[in-house]
Amino acid sequence: QGAGSGNSSGNTSAETLGQEIANYALKFVGNPYVYGGTSLTNGADCSGFVQSVYKHFGISLPRTSGEQGKAGRAVDGVANAKPGDLVWYSGHIGIYIGNNQIVHASNPKNGIIISDVNYRTILGIRRIV
Repeated sequence: QGAGSGNSSGNTSAETLGQEIANYALKFVGNPYVYGGTSLTNGADCSGFVQSVYKHFGISLPRTSGEQGKAGRAVDGVANAKPGDLVWYSGHIGIYIGNNQIVHASNPKNGIIISDVNYRTILGIRRIV
């Protein structure tokens, strides 16, 4: 039972959760950016978006991108990033969704969008789950 399914690593649940977090975050693409906001539907800023997505899964994160960028454990480079990881930039943060892409609350003009992970200099990648 389950043997040979290729999924015998002890991290299955964490990897699944990371993918679920990424999938959930993607539901809000196209929604507005609101500075200081934490509403996934009515508008959030970058860290409010991250915080609210994680809160849906019962995970508490700090409110600012700088604090979030120190949460969890460090991941060594994009090559090792997994869906659900946080990608931290100077004054900004997003959620890694795989394929070198992040979903993030970009700015008031663009709202919540998908961007290339290297669209600006990465300060760190953090694994929360």
